[in-house]
Amino acid sequence: MHKSTVSLALSGKGNISALTRTRIADAAKELGYEPNPLAQRLAQGHRNDTVAIFTGVLDVGLSSEKLLRIQQTLSASGLEAPIHVSDHRQDGGATQAAQIRQLRRQRPRAIICATQRVDGRVLPELQTYIREGGVVVSYDTPIPLECDQVLFDREENAYRAARHLLERGHRRLGLGVSDQRPNHADGATDPVSARIRGFRRALQEFGLEPRPEWLFYNPTYERGGAEMAQRFLALKERPTALCIVNDYVAMAFMCEILRAGVRVPEDVSLMGHDNQPIARYCPVPLTSVSQPYEAIADAVADLLLSRLQSADPSAEPPRTISLEGELIERSSVGPVQAG
Repeated sequence: MHKSTVSLALSGKGNISALTRTRIADAAKELGYEPNPLAQRLAQGHRNDTVAIFTGVLDVGLSSEKLLRIQQTLSASGLEAPIHVSDHRQDGGATQAAQIRQLRRQRPRAIICATQRVDGRVLPELQTYIREGGVVVSYDTPIPLECDQVLFDREENAYRAARHLLERGHRRLGLGVSDQRPNHADGATDPVSARIRGFRRALQEFGLEPRPEWLFYNPTYERGGAEMAQRFLALKERPTALCIVNDYVAMAFMCEILRAGVRVPEDVSLMGHDNQPIARYCPVPLTSVSQPYEAIADAVADLLLSRLQSADPSAEPPRTISLEGELIERSSVGPVQAG
């Protein structure tokens, strides 16, 4: 029997009798044959049910929460949604570009790209995929591509955090941000720069400028918070309030300075970012500006599903949704103390 007949029978295509299909199916079962999913996707082009989710980071925080929520929503809609991870710091971004190139050659029905730690060299590969008829939805930071995007306004979050401290009377403000700044070539936005712009904007409204010695770049999470605390404790003149990205960094910072005898909020007020569950369980419950990760993930899934359900996914112009966080007040922020 010719291999093309076997292929048509197993795929359910072609003008083949029911008896022949049954004989071929029985033989395939007896031999333990399983179809190659990659070959099926290539044959189906962009009409298969695979959506590739690409990210430059997996963490214990909200990046992973967003990925998992998107994946679960798409899976519930009958789509296969594998997550592909490539560290943006590896090979100066070349590895990320190579992985996207490999993904587009596998011809998934769509690619979702988390852009926060994605190198700019990924963008031409995504553009090629769009020209080939693929659907791209990005989220987190804006990128210069004609695709649906869901944006989290980090600048506004940082502005609200700093503004809240200034309204409580603080004029000596510090800022702790991540030191993981990818090479955002081709116009993509650096999330760290966005935080600094929002912080600076709030200070300027009160006639202030950021002090370089009070700007802390840290590795993320607990180690970064502990290192930041040591630099803070070594300062001859300390800020009376700090905005710290993210809540895990702020928690580690808080624990270290409390051990050193610095009181929160009497000696220094602390403002976290993201409002992760750890914020409410810190030694002093942490005031934080939230990141609406559930709304971000749901918006990504909604944009993608509506695009895929369209008879002509490329007919509708790209859509952009921008989301902001909310200030959650707890006990770590107090008024500035005299002296």
